[in-house]
Amino acid sequence: MSAAYRVLFQDVLSGYIHGELPMEKLSYTNTLNAPGAAALTIPLDPGVSTVTAQTVVPGAATAVYIERSGRMVWSGLYWDGNPDYTAGTLTMQCEGWLSYFRLRNILTTLQYNQVDQAAIARDLLRNAGTYGPGSLLGMIRYGTETTGVRRDRTFKESERKSLGEAVEELGAVINGFDFEFVSTWDGPDIATTFHVRYPRTGRRREYALTAGTNCEITSATVGGKSVRTFAVATGSGDGPDQVWASAEQFSNVHPRLDQVDSYSDVKEYDTLHAKARGRLRVGAAPVILPTVRLHPGVIGLDAITLGDQVPVHGGGGLVPIQGDWRVTEIAVSVDQSGDETTDLTVAPVEAFEDA
Repeated sequence: MSAAYRVLFQDVLSGYIHGELPMEKLSYTNTLNAPGAAALTIPLDPGVSTVTAQTVVPGAATAVYIERSGRMVWSGLYWDGNPDYTAGTLTMQCEGWLSYFRLRNILTTLQYNQVDQAAIARDLLRNAGTYGPGSLLGMIRYGTETTGVRRDRTFKESERKSLGEAVEELGAVINGFDFEFVSTWDGPDIATTFHVRYPRTGRRREYALTAGTNCEITSATVGGKSVRTFAVATGSGDGPDQVWASAEQFSNVHPRLDQVDSYSDVKEYDTLHAKARGRLRVGAAPVILPTVRLHPGVIGLDAITLGDQVPVHGGGGLVPIQGDWRVTEIAVSVDQSGDETTDLTVAPVEAFEDA
């Protein structure tokens, strides 16, 4: 049975929800710890009083919400448009909420001493709303999760670091966290809440994704350029005062391959050493990222969540796909009748295990 979709749109600064967009085609992608994206094709001249050049405005002025059978499955901002004057359509290129925070910067020094990492992440995002008119998005709210992991962090005014990137880097450290922006109805309004998920393991699902049974493995990427055998992580300070750590992992297969990563807000040697070790663990072998296309109606889209751990079986020849994998991306395209095509991108569970 086809799902029932509708797309709502909202003025970002006022919060006013204008109503529904007259959708012709729709695709959306949710990506683990990343903005995700959506592409919406609507009539260029829709003939709807609420859908005008003053209400559908690119450049993050318009928020978009995709509702599937009554549940919000994607939300974010309208950034770019592609009008096709011959076809009479406008394709709206949208990205998730993290794309906004990537374009907001830390403009005053922020310092945290032994603060829960979830609280640091929330405070960083809240900081975006402290710079006067237009800086506060009223639809964004914040969860109350804690992780029990306390950290020291200093973000210097002089570095002008991106708030979004600061949160991404904080979540990606050893014993870090996953995060997501979740939109839900709150009476007549729509609230979008930033949630932290810890530990960063995901749900272990009972079913397996098996090619030819409930899915097809349509393609994969094999990332050999990610392989590293020597890693350096640099921290705060300059010259001889800079804190840094290194790690080495001899390989019987790969030649020496070096990596240097900078973490200018990190002061602790142990943290930097863990980052260097973690980089080698991820780079111990080429990373295989299969794309799995679900068979319609076999595994419901509602049963799959970003971060889930599932066994995957398929592939073959020089690139077999076997073992436990983690869902890192869910991409859905919807035709005019509401029929869905769902592709999952999965990554080896080992890439998320802390050293």
